[in-house]
Amino acid sequence: MMNPLTSFGSNSKSNSNQNFSRSISLSIFDRNENEISIQTNLIEPIQLIIPRDPNLIIPSMILQNVTSTNNNTPHNQLFYLNYINITNNITVSIHFEVHPFNISLAYLFIYKFDQTPLLNSSINLIDGWTLFCPSNLTNENIDKYFVNNQQTSDHQSLIFGLRKLNSIEIIEFCSNSSYTNPPITDERFNFTSNYELRIYTSGCYYLDSNNNWKSDGLIVGSLTNHYETECFATHLTTFAGGFIVLPAPIS
Repeated sequence: MMNPLTSFGSNSKSNSNQNFSRSISLSIFDRNENEISIQTNLIEPIQLIIPRDPNLIIPSMILQNVTSTNNNTPHNQLFYLNYINITNNITVSIHFEVHPFNISLAYLFIYKFDQTPLLNSSINLIDGWTLFCPSNLTNENIDKYFVNNQQTSDHQSLIFGLRKLNSIEIIEFCSNSSYTNPPITDERFNFTSNYELRIYTSGCYYLDSNNNWKSDGLIVGSLTNHYETECFATHLTTFAGGFIVLPAPIS
């Protein structure tokens, strides 16, 4: 059964997390119409696709004027860094969308929870990384990256950085899918083209016995997009998906 989202429970902080969602209730009954309790695990979870409100308007991407920072950064600054606040009483996934103005360029993306990421020839202090290569662009010329709600759990902030790859790095790393470590340099960044950025969070929630939204035992899937949330659950109940586009990150 799928209905527009109903009550949010007594926890007012969770109200915004389920904006633009639908709630989905799933139950299994035996031949005598008695409800059967279904329990599984996160190795073989139940997959749910929860649609958002069709009237949802996706905010425009935000221009990142990174070329203007080339001459205004400390000499040891290797990445263009941004800070986002992810403090939340229920867990969320984070979705990054980058639209490069020059689609032939490639970027290294790194991040660290709750502190500044560092990556150079002598230190590797990051929680994750990826490459944005021209071959990975979507049909809308957008690079995407996803951090699920298990990874963000118990963290208050995320700082991420981008730097442009040089031509040798593009050839070496973007044409080779077998790399296991990120490209490393000690040269300060120098951007030759700007890009646009959009960051949004999503979540998977269920109503507990007290009619409060909870997120334990639920994982946001990588198929989540602007229009629906993919959720993996270990039980059946009433579910909802979240969606919030974050404001411009702090440089």
